[in-house]
Amino acid sequence: MIAFKIILASWLVTFANAAFAQEIAQQVSRTGSFNLPCVADTAFPLFSPEGERDWVKGWDPTPVFPNRIEFARDTVFREGKADEDAVWIIVDADQQTHRAEYVRLAPHSHTARVVVKIEALGSEHSRVVVSYTVTAFGEHAASLVAAFSAEAYAAKMRDWQQQIVAHLDGRKLP
Repeated sequence: MIAFKIILASWLVTFANAAFAQEIAQQVSRTGSFNLPCVADTAFPLFSPEGERDWVKGWDPTPVFPNRIEFARDTVFREGKADEDAVWIIVDADQQTHRAEYVRLAPHSHTARVVVKIEALGSEHSRVVVSYTVTAFGEHAASLVAAFSAEAYAAKMRDWQQQIVAHLDGRKLP
């Protein structure tokens, strides 16, 4: 818990400096969904920090607290390189309701709140609903918000669906 508080405090100072020293922050929220050919119990772990390793190319989280990444509330990990380095906090991970919530803190560019909910669709399928709220700040705020346009977000959801289905089928995408 101490490591989490130190990370959060240092991030808040960085965020405050970036937000006030440069341009006004901008915020965008998007929600998208897609269907998967598996039950919710199979789909949900794919949205854990370790589960995403299986289908997100280059995804390589490292633990901050505890010393190994758990799919559990208050787990803190890092992911990304250079300016894309970010601290992620699992706010909630409910195995029963198949709902996970994350906060992503990228001190040079933005914060994001991410909510993933898996809904059962019959006995062999599920629907994934993913919501992002991104608050961009600094000199690249406008371009980051533009990258979260409705069209770009819909394309992201289609890409995630293709990657996960390929993973479930045992295929590797280029």
